[in-house]
Amino acid sequence: MWIILGVLLSFSAFALEPFEKIKNVKILRVLPNNIVMLNRGLEDGILRNDHAKLSNDTEGYSSRAICIRAGTDVSYWRLYRIPNSEAFSLDYVYTISGMADREIPFPEATIRDHRAEIAELDQKPKQEAGPDPFTIKRDLPEKLTERDLIQATGPEKRKLFVEKALNQDQMKRDLEDYRISLYASPFTRQSINEGESLRYGFRGGNVASKYRLLTQFEQQQTKLKDPLTKESVSTRSTFGQAQFVIHRLTNSISSLSIVNYGSQRFSELATPKSHWQVGPIGFTWHMYESKTWEYLDLSYVPLYDIRNTEVMNADGSTSVTKKNGLRHGFRFALKTRINERVALENLLWVRPFQELDSWELKGDDLNMVNDLRLIFSLTDNFFFDYNFIYQKDKLWKTLSNLPETNTINSLNLRYDFDV
Repeated sequence: MWIILGVLLSFSAFALEPFEKIKNVKILRVLPNNIVMLNRGLEDGILRNDHAKLSNDTEGYSSRAICIRAGTDVSYWRLYRIPNSEAFSLDYVYTISGMADREIPFPEATIRDHRAEIAELDQKPKQEAGPDPFTIKRDLPEKLTERDLIQATGPEKRKLFVEKALNQDQMKRDLEDYRISLYASPFTRQSINEGESLRYGFRGGNVASKYRLLTQFEQQQTKLKDPLTKESVSTRSTFGQAQFVIHRLTNSISSLSIVNYGSQRFSELATPKSHWQVGPIGFTWHMYESKTWEYLDLSYVPLYDIRNTEVMNADGSTSVTKKNGLRHGFRFALKTRINERVALENLLWVRPFQELDSWELKGDDLNMVNDLRLIFSLTDNFFFDYNFIYQKDKLWKTLSNLPETNTINSLNLRYDFDV
């Protein structure tokens, strides 16, 4: 298995995916040789050799370009096609749309083979001749605002940090560009009771540099063998999730807020009947990013866990057991672009339970889920996924006499569109 993954990960990919959009882009400078400096860089997922199209709401499509250099918050692009020069202006606000590498014409593709020179940036600075004895010193500094003159400390520093983290104008802009993914699994098979299922749902998320809202809703219709009567029955499970992320509070840390909801019915019992996990605030450590690895993250978020489960009584009747507590949510997430059409994504959650009354940590009650997904891009908006899910839940066995592990294999068809 690891050998196969190693072979898959050896292929290269680029950060800016085809048809991925970055809005509110400004041209800061125009340099010789059709090079422009934009106000977007590594923090926005732009890397050297990315290929993109620039457009604006006033004139529409204006140019194609290749990124020749990227800094933390700026990048330099070589414009190689400008079909309408009137559509190109410093006064416009642009949208960057990622394009596939195969759409680069051959002569321009050679730009990516070596590090391009930027005349005004690469020239060596002139040697200082020393102070001019006739220069009159200025009484006023270059910047006159209080926050530029005074190094913020203590409460003022915290206030500036909060203002930067909670920028309402940017939040409104970031949440305007929202993408929905509809998906269905015509074939799903799980190990518990040899279930065969039809799974369908949607995922939504915005492409933004700072504020990111992710949502998901999923239902699964299942036909399985009842372990008591050996008869075939139909069941249903529901899963919902909402995540809110403030990206890059620091260079390597983002915030994570999450709400999970789930319900599953095996046989005649709902286990759980309802299951809420609420994490008001947690943090994500961005361990590694590159052209090949879109992200490699480690997260922690404390979750308030509320679970209602139906249990079978001795007389054959059912009752509801309620269990509340705290779960420590650890998430390890990675995504890599194998090539332009194939990506690998894995999400591992480990959530040990802690009693609220005694504060005892239950090391064997982990509520663990590993979600492995191999993604094939058939067209720009249509995808085919293979999905393997491993679940481990001690309460399935403790409360409902079911196996405490479950595996789900599914083939998904997915369609993405913007709203």
